[in-house]
Amino acid sequence: MYFISTSSPDEYSTKVDRMIGENMDLTRDLEFWMSKLPACLRALPIIYLSIPGSHNSFTSNISGGSIVSLDSPKILQNLEWIYCIRHIMANWTKNQNVAVKEQLKAGIRYFDLRVSAKSRENNLYFCHGMYSCKVEPVLNEISTFLETHSKEVVILDFQHFYGFTQQTHGKLMQMLLKTYGTKLLPYSDHMDHLSLDYMTSQFSYQVITVYRSDAARFGQPLFWPSASFPTPWANTIDHNALFNFLDDKIKDRKDNVGFITQIVLTPTLTDILFNSCTTLEQKLAIDFEDLRTGWISKQTPGRRGVNIVIGDFIDLSDNLFTKTVINLNLKLLRDLPKRMTSPIN
Repeated sequence: MYFISTSSPDEYSTKVDRMIGENMDLTRDLEFWMSKLPACLRALPIIYLSIPGSHNSFTSNISGGSIVSLDSPKILQNLEWIYCIRHIMANWTKNQNVAVKEQLKAGIRYFDLRVSAKSRENNLYFCHGMYSCKVEPVLNEISTFLETHSKEVVILDFQHFYGFTQQTHGKLMQMLLKTYGTKLLPYSDHMDHLSLDYMTSQFSYQVITVYRSDAARFGQPLFWPSASFPTPWANTIDHNALFNFLDDKIKDRKDNVGFITQIVLTPTLTDILFNSCTTLEQKLAIDFEDLRTGWISKQTPGRRGVNIVIGDFIDLSDNLFTKTVINLNLKLLRDLPKRMTSPIN
């Protein structure tokens, strides 16, 4: 256990109040928010920080002209020649408005990824019902960002793979190794020593790659398994059911690994059919924004608290989602005696 060296409770309270007063807003520079965290927060394990992420991260360029991807039901793949079907699908499979560079500048540090092969083509694509952008250029953009943001860390979570063979997995893993090299944080079965300072000051680690496939389990020490970042999914459109589910799962989270809170609404096919003239953003996301922000604001990072929080359309209301998640870290300053790894000077 770590603590602040003080001679009295009043002195401790004064030091904490001063720190909070000096850092009332941790989002004044979203592009460098990790770099500019107070030193005591950069010394905390990242599994106890509050980190914003995007759900189905790279779907911003899905449109009615996109091709139906392999993760869609076979019947939709067969009917993709009907424009109205593609148009409806695009309206409900696009989860973000902004691409990787804008998300990074807006403070997003976790990316939720679905990857698909494509028939008669050598490239890999991000997808969500429809093919989105190519994988390799996006990975390169992230690498370029990290080169000029040496104190920032990203988490790449490869959740799903479609049309993959062992050879395809090998190709993607080699692409990741080539793109990030020594920036990749090696796997560890416990994470309570992995702070931002440990990663970026003691070493040059800036990328945690979660690879949720057994294809990466042997001979790939730089890829992290699913158990390192549990990501329970409520699969509901009901606000109260979602919040109750998230509350229950947070209470049960383990202390020595990361944790992903998916504050997302998931429509059924029936929901989409009954609302085919609108979009996921218009029907669900915009009306949900205030409720989402309110629930997040009540959370606390740390043990049995939130860690990574992901959402749809992270740019709404001038990046309010991202700002709310990041500023939860201010609550940790009140709990420094239990969580600090360096004293306040």
